[in-house]
Amino acid sequence: MLFIFVLCGLASAISNRSLDPLITLLAREFDVPVATAALMSSAYAFPYAFSQPVLGPIGDFYGKSLVLKCCLWLLTAVMLGIALAPNFETMLTFRLIGGVAAGGIMPVTMALMSDRYPPAVRQLAIGRFLTAGLTGMVFGASLAGIMAVTIGWRSFIFLSIAVSFTAAIGATFFLKLPPPAKRDHGHIRLSDAVASYTAILSNPKALLCFGTVCAEGFTLYGATPYIGSLLEQAGQGGPREAGFALGAIGVGGILYSLTLQWTLRLMRRPTMMTVGAALVSTGLLALALSAPWQALAGAFAVTGFGFMLLHNSIQAEVSELAPANRASAFSTHSFSFFLGQAFGPIVCGFGLAHVGRPWLFFNIVFLTGAGLVASRMFRRFPTASGALNRN
Repeated sequence: MLFIFVLCGLASAISNRSLDPLITLLAREFDVPVATAALMSSAYAFPYAFSQPVLGPIGDFYGKSLVLKCCLWLLTAVMLGIALAPNFETMLTFRLIGGVAAGGIMPVTMALMSDRYPPAVRQLAIGRFLTAGLTGMVFGASLAGIMAVTIGWRSFIFLSIAVSFTAAIGATFFLKLPPPAKRDHGHIRLSDAVASYTAILSNPKALLCFGTVCAEGFTLYGATPYIGSLLEQAGQGGPREAGFALGAIGVGGILYSLTLQWTLRLMRRPTMMTVGAALVSTGLLALALSAPWQALAGAFAVTGFGFMLLHNSIQAEVSELAPANRASAFSTHSFSFFLGQAFGPIVCGFGLAHVGRPWLFFNIVFLTGAGLVASRMFRRFPTASGALNRN
């Protein structure tokens, strides 16, 4: 079953970040400004975010596995539409639908895994599962850039279709999980969703979790669609080099997953968040200082490691907010994260157009500050075992 989960994470991750290195190519092919082409990121993130309040309660009521299977098949169809899109408007439309489809994959899969693993090992299990998503990021961003400049950007989209199709087949035939808890009525009602979100938001940790991941998405992934453009402006590369830089975030995340068991023995979650906050802006700092693409890739690898220290710790906290409503809890987490990713490129594009590269220092201060505030605040809450987070 873990192999099926891995395939699901891989399919979602590839569809998510694969277009970021291609923004300048899409702008030229469809004859639109780079800032307009960068809307491909927001067009994915907005529906991903706003589908979460619906998908979460549906998963809790009708079954997480059913939502997962339907969304995998929809993602496969949408990626085919993107590959065959004759113009920018059509591609943007399919990208919007793709955001909804992907919204029912990663959050639901993490909720399923949280159901399977007890709190003592849950962060380790989720962290290792995320290796699949991070591998998809490395594979997607790096290979998309290489294939785009050699055999065309559509070739990588067809490769993405093969991955999502395989995941859909695997989930359909092999993913058999217990049905959801029986209710006193046969169909989901608005009151069910309200009850789920009331239970989640009544936990004092909830707003801190969701606010921090929103800041992560807004600052870090608000800037990533512009890496290729900034490299071109500095005469330091293009889509291929941007793909390497984006892929390096995944490399850092994979390093995190490989060392996670050791890290958990050394640090509690708030300490992991503090270290993560100190490291997560390294790539943005290198980008702001116009570092060569090789140094930029190394800096984004550090960013990937720091990001996972912070982000995975918050995911573990989310799994404990309301155990009976985990699909809704992870959906709210994803809503917050992708809402930040949706607005981030719009704001960052405006800032880069009017201020230039120094605008990135705003992202750096905001991202680092959010992580440090989160780590400090979480120390005030008890852990699942009741002991205070003092480390």
